[in-house]
Amino acid sequence: MKRTLATVALFTLVAILPAPARAVELVQTQTMSLHLDGYLQALGVVQHVPDRSRNTDRVYLFLKEARLRFTGNVETVKYEVMLAPGAEDSTPNTNSALGLLDFNFDVPLAGGFDVKVGQFLVPYGRERITTDSTMSFGDRSIENLGFAWNRDYGLALSHYRGKMVGTVAVMSGGGRDVPQRYLPEKLGSPLVVGRFGYNDGIDKDIYHVSARDLEPTRAKSAFYLNALYLKDSSIGHSTVLNVRASDKNLLINSNYNPYITKAPSSLGRVWQVGGDAEYQAPMSFGAFTAEAQVDFSHFDNKYGNLSLKGGRLQAGITRDKWEANLRYAILYLDKKMAYVNAGVSNPILTSDKPLQEITPSVTYHYKPNVILVADFPYLIDMLVFQENTIGSYVMSEHPEQVSVIKPGTTAGTGRVIRHNVPEARLLIQLSF
Repeated sequence: MKRTLATVALFTLVAILPAPARAVELVQTQTMSLHLDGYLQALGVVQHVPDRSRNTDRVYLFLKEARLRFTGNVETVKYEVMLAPGAEDSTPNTNSALGLLDFNFDVPLAGGFDVKVGQFLVPYGRERITTDSTMSFGDRSIENLGFAWNRDYGLALSHYRGKMVGTVAVMSGGGRDVPQRYLPEKLGSPLVVGRFGYNDGIDKDIYHVSARDLEPTRAKSAFYLNALYLKDSSIGHSTVLNVRASDKNLLINSNYNPYITKAPSSLGRVWQVGGDAEYQAPMSFGAFTAEAQVDFSHFDNKYGNLSLKGGRLQAGITRDKWEANLRYAILYLDKKMAYVNAGVSNPILTSDKPLQEITPSVTYHYKPNVILVADFPYLIDMLVFQENTIGSYVMSEHPEQVSVIKPGTTAGTGRVIRHNVPEARLLIQLSF
């Protein structure tokens, strides 16, 4: 009943809200500017999950994201700050607050070069660097679980020459919002990322990618190649990869990688390559858009190695205020992945079948600042973690619950199965 009342209240708020400008101009002089924009996303989810202890049909309502962004310039230097005031990513009892998402400066150089300094998205893969508020699905695909690095801090050198673009970023590898900690270290190499390609007007720049253009005036395309490399460093009692408080893809997640925390420490190497493309064009009925992405990643140290591969394909059409999209994603995990508990390795995969997702979606642009997205993910052969006496968890939404895979009959123990999981999601986005 409470969820129903909250949903009704939210729809009522949507119906009466005005449609303000997309950003608020706070300061504008000849030498500097400051603009403010933001958005929030409320997400409702219905799913059917096989469960031996709790209901198989579930309903959830969340504040998925709340964002505030400040942008502007001082002389010729651009800056960007993005905050997460909703605290949906908070991690109590760790060294990281995780409230700051982006804080960076772009310093122009001669010859079409510029340097980005600060904290920003790792420039790898179209799906991950796409601005959340422009997506026409309730969430990113399952392919993103295997290859996303999200945010980090460092610097990047970018170059724009006509339609050809490229960037090389050197980043810490330890993730975002890392506090000052002066610990003993044995250095490997930082996270080095390259993204190079062709942009015919689809993307604002390499670091600002939109998944939506309701009224393209001409056919446009973009395609990129991505590469990433890191050699782990020993820091205090742990390593750079192990101290990441968030944003761990499955390859470097110690709950899935049985080699990464094995003692005595062996500093591993990670490399990742991939490509992505997008096409947009006006049509007689509106517009057409399509995206594709493929990725491969590898980890190795003296104890063993793991590899992942995956891809994503999606297409959509728009007409007036409506969008219809369809996405397919696939992720191949390594059969050697296992959860290690008290020195015992518990295999995660029960078969060689990949994880797959088919997601149709419908988006309605009620007002310029109010968007409703309804999508219907169908997860094929998804991993489901079943905890004794407690219930089941869908791996794509609770990857850390793999920790219940261990023998026993009480809470905290359990098993993993493969099962198809249907879902329905409704996302309401309000912005200014």
